[in-house]
This record gives sequence, C-alpha cells and structure tokens, in this order.
Amino acid sequence: MTFKFAHIADVHLGFEQYRLPYRAEEFRKAFETAIKKAVEEKVDFILIAGDLFHRSNPSPQTIKDAIDILSIPKRSKIPVFAIEGNHDRTQKRISAYHLLESLGLIYLLGFREEKKENEYQTTERVNGKLIVKGVFEKGNKSVEICGMKYMSAAWFERNKLSDYFKPGGDAILMLHQGIKEMMERFYGGDYFEIRLEDLPDGFLYYAMGHIHRRWVTSKGLGTVAYPGSLQRWDFGDYEMRYRWDGSRFLPQVGEDKGFLIVEDFRPRFVKLDVRPFYDIKIKANDSVARRELKRLAPKIPDEAFLRVDIEWERPFDVSFLHDIFRVKYLHIRTRFGRVSPLRAKGATTASEFFTPVELKVIERVGERDFEEFEEVIKLILGGIDESNAAEKVEEVQESQKTESQVERGVKAQKTEKKVPPKRRSDLLAWLG
Repeated sequence: MTFKFAHIADVHLGFEQYRLPYRAEEFRKAFETAIKKAVEEKVDFILIAGDLFHRSNPSPQTIKDAIDILSIPKRSKIPVFAIEGNHDRTQKRISAYHLLESLGLIYLLGFREEKKENEYQTTERVNGKLIVKGVFEKGNKSVEICGMKYMSAAWFERNKLSDYFKPGGDAILMLHQGIKEMMERFYGGDYFEIRLEDLPDGFLYYAMGHIHRRWVTSKGLGTVAYPGSLQRWDFGDYEMRYRWDGSRFLPQVGEDKGFLIVEDFRPRFVKLDVRPFYDIKIKANDSVARRELKRLAPKIPDEAFLRVDIEWERPFDVSFLHDIFRVKYLHIRTRFGRVSPLRAKGATTASEFFTPVELKVIERVGERDFEEFEEVIKLILGGIDESNAAEKVEEVQESQKTESQVERGVKAQKTEKKVPPKRRSDLLAWLG
C-alpha cells in the first residue's frame, strides 16, 4: 500500500502583481484549480509548503478565498498540512494560518506554544521546544509529516535541523527554504539558507517551497523536490524569452507552472494553464530595433505579459512598442550600452561610493512596485549598525520581491559587518 499526496507551494493568494487587481484573481484561480485537480486525483492528503498568502496580514477577501478553496478538500475528507513561508509568517502568536486551522481547513506544523493532539496531529518536546507533527494512517501503514515555518540564514547558523527532526519510520519533511545547490545551478551567488547536507537523513520525501523554480534531486534514499510557484512571479519566470544576437532573435523556452502529485514518494508534475510571460532583450539602434521587433510581434500572444529590454547607445522614441505589441501588459526597460568615459579613466563606481546597504536601498526604491518607502527611511535614519540594517532591508525585500532578486535567487546570507557610513544624510539627499 502506497501513499499518494499533492505537494503545492508558493501560492501567494492576494498578490496584485504589478498593482493589477485582476492578477490576484488569477493567483486565486490557479490555487483553486490545483486543489480541484488534487481532489480529482484522489490523493490521501495535501501539503502546502509555505507562502499560501502573499502577506502576513491578508485582506478579508483573500482570507475568504482561502476558506472557500480549502473547503473543497475538507468536504472530501482530505487533510491539508501546511507551514508558513517568509511572505506569510508572523512574529505574532496568531497568524491567518491559525484561523484556517481553527476552522478545520489545515493542520499547521512546526514549533508551537501549545500541544495539538488529534487524528492528524501529534506533539513532541524536542530540545525544550514543542513541535507539532502531522500523522496520516492508511491501512496498516502510517506516515509522519514534519515541518517548520521559514527561518532566516541566521537561525541555521545557531541551529541544526537534525537536532529537531529525526524520522521514526516513513516520514516527510516540509520546509520553506532556499538550498545552496539549487540556487547555484539556476541563479548563482550566495543567496540561500541551507545546503543539501543540512537536511537531516532518513526522510523519504523533502517537500520544499520558497524558490519558484521546479527542481528535483535526491538526499540519501529520499527525494528533495520544489514544485515551483503556481503562477509566474516576474519576467525572469518566463514562458518564452527572445535574445538578440546581432543578427536574429534566439528563442529560449521557460518552464511550465504547476504542482506535484507524489505517489510512493516519487513526484509527477501537473501543469497549470497560467498567464504567459514573454521577455525580449535587444541591443540595437532605432532602425534595427523597429524593424526586428515588428517582425517578432506576431509571435507574442495578445494575453501575454511582455517585457521589452532595449539597450542603446543613443536614446530613441520607444512609444512605437505600444503600437506593434497589442498585449495584456507591456513593460519597457531601456538601458545605456556604452562604457562611460569617466569609468574608462578609473572613476569611482557605485559599489565603491555606496555601502552595500545603501546599494540595496537604491535598488529597492527604484522598483516600479515599491511600497515600503517609510520603512526604508526609518532604516536609514534609525542609527542602527550596518549588520542590523542589512537584515531589515532583507525583510523588506522578502515582503515585496523585485524582479532582479528573483532572477538571481532572492535569498541572502548574512553580510559581513562593515563600518556604517559617516553621513547617513548623504543617501537621503541623493534620493531627494
């Protein structure tokens, strides 16, 4: 007898992507479709590996959406086990997850302040902490489901997962973290919280969330799997990308979006039909850009979200893009492609002039969908040291990810402590 379950992650209910309310409805629809497909597959249970909500304080409408959709598996007597992600976790004692749990819609796993003992939950005290685990029995077999909410890289510097999670039999471990080996493969850089070797041995399946790319590997006899997000997160999460090589556009196919059906601890991908994202990049002058983009336009579907990245040496009018691309949403990005003569003479670069924290703030406030200006200003004026500033900026970034961060992996290790800038007002003057 084998277990069959659905593994879903990074739902982000309530996300009005690019400040478009209808995108929140599309995120809701993707979750509803995934749940219905899981029920149709007659799964034994469902795992939600974090970021069910886009924010820790979801709107009443978003909470209602979650209740309506999670009532579907409840009516079929299919339990849903969940953990909090970095977007929807809270430092308060009660979160939206606890509301859903009180309604019998989910079973929340991880460190808790109170014991939970019922048909699908049990509690153990490990190293002085109460840990709630999931339990599912089928016939004469049972599986244990362990998990915890998102933890920062700093937590993993002080703690080991193996000190808290040790399988006693057939077991699943559910986490919302970035794994170094995955990040290096897809994004490069040092943006991760754990390594494969940090995962405790003995689990048959490691149900991961947090990174929006699909990835499957092994850990001992177990399978480590990320299903990816249900919807496309930004233009780095494209369906199709076109890159100009000087003579033609080279197509690059992205990946499908969906979730995993796991049977006998082996995952199978289930594709969802979601909003297509197309990404075009060209370095050319006015005449070439006009000609080649016009030729490419018929390949872009009308329902697509499209980003056109133009690199130029001399600016030109790009308003023609609105005429040739009749898409649902168009984002135009322009950049200078030639080297600055000042730089050629050895002038100071931005990284040499600003501290790492200042560079992060500049990047953050330059984003189109930036909404946390007051928080960043408090960070600058607060008189806190550099290491604390870096940590707070990362929290802001986690709550409202930028395109550049997602393309390179989103997650940051603790930065090396440096001397704070002497004049914090310099950056404010620059922003002004």
